[in-house]
Amino acid sequence: MNARLVLLAAGLSLSFSVLAAEVVEAPVDHIFIPNGFDNNDHVEVIVTGKFPNPCFTRNSYDVKVKGDVININVTSLSMDNPYYTKCEPLRIPFSESVSIGSLQGGPYKVIVNEGGKYEQKESLNITIANSQSIDDNIYAKVDYVETGFTGGASGDAILVAQSPSPCLVIDKVTYLSNDKDTLSILPIMKKISSDCPEKAERIEIPIKFETSKFKFNQILLFVRTLEGRSINSIINR
Repeated sequence: MNARLVLLAAGLSLSFSVLAAEVVEAPVDHIFIPNGFDNNDHVEVIVTGKFPNPCFTRNSYDVKVKGDVININVTSLSMDNPYYTKCEPLRIPFSESVSIGSLQGGPYKVIVNEGGKYEQKESLNITIANSQSIDDNIYAKVDYVETGFTGGASGDAILVAQSPSPCLVIDKVTYLSNDKDTLSILPIMKKISSDCPEKAERIEIPIKFETSKFKFNQILLFVRTLEGRSINSIINR
C-alpha cells in the first residue's frame, strides 16, 4: 500500500471514530414508583426525562440490587458533536420501563444514575403476598390504553384487552394510588365456568380516574396485565 493510500485509510478511520455515537448518562428527571407490588410480582418502575436535542436517543439500562438498595443506570446515545451535524435545541421527552424482577418483601431505596448530574432517588415498598401462586389475581391481557383524557380533575379511558378463554370475564377494576404521580390499575378477571377452551376474545374495559389529588403534573397510568408485564400511559393534568 502506498503512502497516499495509508493516509487515506487513516483519515477514514479517524472520521468513523469521530462520528461514533457516545454513550452518556441519560437526562432522567423523574421516577414513577407504582403501588401494589408484592414478593410474587415482577417489579417495574418507569423513568422519564427529556433529551436536549434530536441528536440524543435511548441506549440501555442496567439494574443492580444489593440489600435494600436498587441501583439503576440509564444511558443514552449522543451524536451531539461538531463533526456530525448541527443539533438544533429541541427537548424530546422519553420514558423507559425498567424491569427489576422479583423482590423480597420490605422497603427499598431506588437510585437512578447515582452520583451523576441527573441522579434521582425514590422509595419502593414490597408487601408480602397472600398466597404462594405467581399472582393473587388473574389479569386481563391488556394490549394498549386508549386514552380520551384531555386534562382536568377527572378522566376516563379504555383498556383494549383480550380474554384468553370465554370462561374468564372481568370481575372488577382495582385502583391503587401512590397519591403523588402514579395510579396502578388492576383489571381483575374471574372464572365463571370449569370448561375453559383456549379461545382469545377482544374486550374493552372502561376506566375512570380522578387527578385532583395528585401532586405531580404528569400522572402515570400503570396497568397490570397478564404474563406479569405492564402497559403504561403518561397523561398531563
